[in-house]
Amino acid sequence: MFAVSSRAAWTTSLLATAVGAGLLTAAPATALAGDNAKGSDYAYTAKLNISDRAACTGALVDPQWVITAASCFSDGGKPVLAGRPAVKTTVTVGRADLTQATGSVQEAVELVPRADRDVVMVKLAQPVPASVARPVRVAAKAAEAGEQLQVAGYGRTKSEWVPDKLHTSTFTVASVDPASVALNGSDDAVICQGDAGAPALRGTGDSAELVALNIRSWQGGCLGTDENEKRTSALDARLDNLAPWVSTVAFRDAGAAPAVTVAGDDNGDGVADLYTLAGDKTLSVRSGARNGLFGAARQLTGGWNFTQTAAGDFTGDRLADLVATNTSGDLFLWTGSSSGIYSAPKKLTGGWDFTQTIAGDFTGDGKVDLMARTAGGDLRMWSGNGNGTFGAPRQITGGWDFTQTIAGDFTGDGKVDLMARTAGGDLRMWSGNGNGTFGSAQKVTGGWNFTQTVAGDFTGDGKADLMARTAGGDLRLWSGNGNGTFGSATAPGQ
Repeated sequence: MFAVSSRAAWTTSLLATAVGAGLLTAAPATALAGDNAKGSDYAYTAKLNISDRAACTGALVDPQWVITAASCFSDGGKPVLAGRPAVKTTVTVGRADLTQATGSVQEAVELVPRADRDVVMVKLAQPVPASVARPVRVAAKAAEAGEQLQVAGYGRTKSEWVPDKLHTSTFTVASVDPASVALNGSDDAVICQGDAGAPALRGTGDSAELVALNIRSWQGGCLGTDENEKRTSALDARLDNLAPWVSTVAFRDAGAAPAVTVAGDDNGDGVADLYTLAGDKTLSVRSGARNGLFGAARQLTGGWNFTQTAAGDFTGDRLADLVATNTSGDLFLWTGSSSGIYSAPKKLTGGWDFTQTIAGDFTGDGKVDLMARTAGGDLRMWSGNGNGTFGAPRQITGGWDFTQTIAGDFTGDGKVDLMARTAGGDLRMWSGNGNGTFGSAQKVTGGWNFTQTVAGDFTGDGKADLMARTAGGDLRLWSGNGNGTFGSATAPGQ
């Protein structure tokens, strides 16, 4: 690979102007002069064609979002505006060899630029299937001077004007500041035109982390560059400290965005993860990363034609399992594993004609139980045996004329409580006694004009939080104080 510059325009005049002025600030990075990339290791790398005026590189950070340099979309140096791209933009993901027909090719439908650095999130028309490419994680740890990073790009090389293949090269971190990462290249590692937005990565394959993306380069040795230019260094936009922003943008719930199905600890790290259901019936999970931050969606399965989904450790292995019912009223169990792969469904019972199914250790015996509402308004509980089976139902109370029933230890006493919404919009809590019984209702707040309410420790502080969707479709997080009260609403990741 060769040096990646900060702009994407494929024009000789822009390149000549930029080189004459020094470090590129207006022409896009050219291609990385380096080795051909192993497609499976860099499937998340994206090629962006902005009409016929520019080409850039980017990285898939969520099934439906790519991150790249905002300057790729700048017209004559004008600021990049949020919203639909001004010109048709085609994004190719999962195709290391552009002459092949593999991968996903689709149009960009929305831009969300970052105000304080040359970074933009690009929304795709449809999510990229996991079979094509899995999103790369944004690093939580900053780059360090002397660290080596892999850079992947589709830009120009020493000998090719418009390469057909993705290239990679190794760069060394020279310095880091709050907004940028300076990289040192070599004769075999230069960032060139077309590499703007190229991801700088720590590790490869499934272990790769996205540390930064290219915004400028000297392009020494790139085809078309002044032969007297020997400098191979580059400047990248730092991304590790933008992880909350990336998560918030990618996880905005608006319009036809995925519905939040349930919260549970999918990976057993003690932080609640979110299971979401897309309109095409694809069930995914987003791993919680503390502070209300979530990773990219990991697709679990398609064809999720089930309702009453609940998550809990029903088998006693400290990993979340799933239960849900089909249209015939059969209740099934999917057992979770450390690999993140769930078992084939096992039928638990028929006749599950209940609503508001939730999970929690209501009896205090360390085994997760089920609770649900009958059509007549009775709230019933099935005690878990800790092996994926349950006892006979017993009635908890009648007259359960509430909606959005959820469970969690909201009071911090180690006992699972209940919470639900009244018809008038009050959110009420019933403190658990740890033996399958509950105290009297207490009003938590009024005006709960939200839907899809779920509970879990999304911030990693050991206190149960709340999350729900606004009428406008946005997700909001209320951090729990561990005493039955909650902080003000924030967007996840903020």
